[in-house]
Amino acid sequence: MIDIHCHVLPGIDDGSRNVEMSLKMLRESGRQGVTWMCFTPHFYADMTDPDRFLKKRDEAAILLQQHMEQAGEPFPRFVLGSEVHYYRGIGKSEDIRKLCIGRSNFFLLEPPFRTWSSTFLEDVRTLRDELDLKVIIAHIERYFDQDKHLVQALLDEPGIYIQTNGESLLDRKTKKKVLNLIKDGKIQFLGSDCHNMEYRTPNLEEAGWVIEDKLGPIVLERIENNSEALIKEAAQL
Repeated sequence: MIDIHCHVLPGIDDGSRNVEMSLKMLRESGRQGVTWMCFTPHFYADMTDPDRFLKKRDEAAILLQQHMEQAGEPFPRFVLGSEVHYYRGIGKSEDIRKLCIGRSNFFLLEPPFRTWSSTFLEDVRTLRDELDLKVIIAHIERYFDQDKHLVQALLDEPGIYIQTNGESLLDRKTKKKVLNLIKDGKIQFLGSDCHNMEYRTPNLEEAGWVIEDKLGPIVLERIENNSEALIKEAAQL
């Protein structure tokens, strides 16, 4: 399995606090059968300078890689990315390209939690059409209470990808709707969005079981194939 959305890098956002926690998260992910992970720390508009953020991210990744090598264990491999929180006019910044996952054009976008407007959808289209980005909408299940027409328009928008968290398949409030969206091909990617080993833990194994049990192995394989294609592009395999 491939985890395209997680907060494993130590000390960079509200995810892992330190290297020790990061190693525990990696061990647990590996135990669950995860072979690749996209490390996607949060990027917010008030950070203003992507280069400063990327420098901090790269330093955290180097530190973690050193400890992984010292441990001498078969940890999952990783590529670096970011989870970019939406801000007005996001499509006008060429620097935003630097925040894609690895060497790919895949761009993980966290929608606004405030009430959506048509401007949000317009900016998503701008990212796709003018910057040629493959926009992935993060954890769609968190926005089911937004304007239904805008949510449906986003789900139906060509060339826009949708990601759900493993947790959504383990929560009875969202499970049925998420399964229906996966079945209809509206959700293409699965991520753990894990932040720690206490209450937002690696969970792709259990989420995968739910998909396979309710929708069959072919549907789970479809999601895994999507993630594999992303990794091949991101890591230039």
